[in-house]
Amino acid sequence: MDYNNTSSQGHILVASSDHADCDLIRSHFESFGYVIECCKSLRDVYMTDLTPYSLVLMELTDNIDEGLHAIESIKQNSNAGNTAVLVFSASKRSDILVDALNAGADDYVIKPFSVRELSARVRAVLRSTRRG
Repeated sequence: MDYNNTSSQGHILVASSDHADCDLIRSHFESFGYVIECCKSLRDVYMTDLTPYSLVLMELTDNIDEGLHAIESIKQNSNAGNTAVLVFSASKRSDILVDALNAGADDYVIKPFSVRELSARVRAVLRSTRRG
């Protein structure tokens, strides 16, 4: 798999209460030069300076409203700049996907996901963010 210049992609913040998701994402993306940091809750995301992060990979759990508010907050935060948000969730409900995208998410991945698909989506979102 070719990851051209991934080390310049920067930092990714993973927000998930599922430790296994964070471990999977960390082990995969760090092997390609990304810096991965994890937090266990959306509350932790609010307390994190997002300036160094090019992407927030955020799990959308049962508390959909809290997740949508977090997406909006990240996208409106002037300190975050062009921080992209990629949401992942076990929910296949189209209304939740649409709500997440309308709240400002740059993409949405349904769990379980393959790291290959997630990698492709991360690269696409980061390319799009750099152009914007």
